[in-house]
Amino acid sequence: MEEIIKQAKAGNQVAIEQLVSNYKGLIRSYANKFYLVGGDKDDLLQEGMLGLFYAITNYDENKGAFPSFVELCVLRQLLDAVKRDNGASQKPLSNFVELETVAQLSDSVNSPLENLLQKEYAEKVAQLIKEKLTPFERKVLTLFADGYSYDDIAVHTNKSYKAVDGALQRARRKLLMYKE
Repeated sequence: MEEIIKQAKAGNQVAIEQLVSNYKGLIRSYANKFYLVGGDKDDLLQEGMLGLFYAITNYDENKGAFPSFVELCVLRQLLDAVKRDNGASQKPLSNFVELETVAQLSDSVNSPLENLLQKEYAEKVAQLIKEKLTPFERKVLTLFADGYSYDDIAVHTNKSYKAVDGALQRARRKLLMYKE
């Protein structure tokens, strides 16, 4: 694997394609956990791929494992894309990200106080989801956060695409109402 990474870093197209193939599933799973107003999943996949290319070009084998660096670069690229999309318009749930991901990222970046505050916020959001969403809305939101597409959720819940979309939209509206 180290040799493939070195070749990709040197610009070898075959090595780059092999790394893209290896990490496409990871990028897709992260991209499915985010939402861009007016955007689609392909936009987020492209952002994730940019994160992978950044990881390839900037990887230093002396500083850690390549897979961990790829995950960090992809996640940060997606977070940046969502933040850029939001701009100053303050669209609270447009930067929705799975709570576990935030906790994992924050453990290595933030102070203990920031970690505690984020944990409390995550618990508050989880409580809001439990109290304010219907069982179907919770199930659809959970599947969506786990990376399932609308079509996959529709098959899994035995509901129509439109019912899945409606449930996600209602869940977002309800959660936005209780956002501080």
